This record gives sequence, C-alpha cells and structure tokens, in this order.
Amino acid sequence: MLRRTHTLCTLFSFALCLTMITGCFRNSALFGEPATIITSGYFSATKSLPPQLQKKLPTDYVFYTPQQTTNCVIPPQQFSKTAFNNLSLNFLWTGAQHNLPIDGTTYSAMPSAGQTATYNGTELLITSEFCQENLSLLAVLDWDNNGYMDWLALYSYKSRVQPETSTRLLLIRDIQPNRILTATVLSASECYGKNCQKFTGHSLSEFLEYQPAY
Repeated sequence: MLRRTHTLCTLFSFALCLTMITGCFRNSALFGEPATIITSGYFSATKSLPPQLQKKLPTDYVFYTPQQTTNCVIPPQQFSKTAFNNLSLNFLWTGAQHNLPIDGTTYSAMPSAGQTATYNGTELLITSEFCQENLSLLAVLDWDNNGYMDWLALYSYKSRVQPETSTRLLLIRDIQPNRILTATVLSASECYGKNCQKFTGHSLSEFLEYQPAY
C-alpha cells in the first residue's frame, strides 16, 4: 500500500512539474488546465468581463518565457504569422455581415492599400495607408475545459487620418494548423478623441448586432 501511494505521489509531482514547464500539458479534468500568461496585459484586459465570463477563466496560471519548450499544437512564438495567414477578420464585422463565409477573409488574403506586416512572435503589427492594427497574444488557455487549447488575444485599431481608436478582446478557439481560425469578441471599446464607450455583456450584443457564442 505504501509503495502504491508513493507511486501516485511521484506521478502527480511529475505532472505538476511538466505543467509548470510547458504551460500546455493536458491535466486531468479534476485539476483543470492553468492559463499560460504571455503578457501581464491579460489581467487588465479580463478584469472588466461579466461574472459569467470571469468564471470561465482558469484560476491557476503560469508565466511564459520565449525560451520555454511547449507541446502546444501551435507554439505561442508562431502567433503573429498564424494570425496573419489563418485568422478570419470577421470578428471586425457586425450584424449579418459577421455570418458571411470566412474563406478569404484573413490579412494575407485581403490586404489593405499599402499594407505591411511586422511579425514579433506573440505580436502582429499591420500598418496600412489609413490605419494601424495590432494583434497581441495575452494567454494560452482551455476556455471550455475540453482538452483543446485556445488563445486569448487583444486587437487594437488606430486611425491614421482621424482621432479614432478601438479594441476587441478576442477568444480564438481550438488552435489547429492549416485551417481558418475564428475569434469570438468578449469585450470591445470605441473611442473618438476622448469620448470612449466600452461594451460588455448585453451592451456588447447590441453593439455587435448579434449574440457572441461564449
């Protein structure tokens, strides 16, 4: 009996250490999967989410470093290129337009006039003739606790011709290579000059003109 207990403790310690090292190791459902925090901006970006969404955030987390080895399907270092080539931009569209087919709706498939892309691992910067856009990976987590890793990212927009900015907190589910990814908007803000509006919960649904699939 003592030998069996020692073996179980050894296995648990190994799993716990491997989780802290990789940030992507699959834990049992009993303990859940900790979020791997890419940047401290995760905390400020999620603190204003409604309570029902706060409950979906992992309560445990580890911090990511670029040197750390992960067994994620797509490592965090590949976020910027994956977002450029595989993320549909339909998260920017409202109402019926949001439900249009997603094929050909990535940055790579529909470039803006004068568009240039800067890849910085966990951050993508898009500069075009009229605006600047930024996609930053905040955390790797298992939002639905279903064994598939998801990305929490922040999108920001800044007009180059008028004092207009906006942000979207995005949940990009089930990260897999060689497929079009879609993002659910969890919160948003729109500013014109110093006049800003923030949208969460019911106000977010009114702003988007559809109900996000949380």
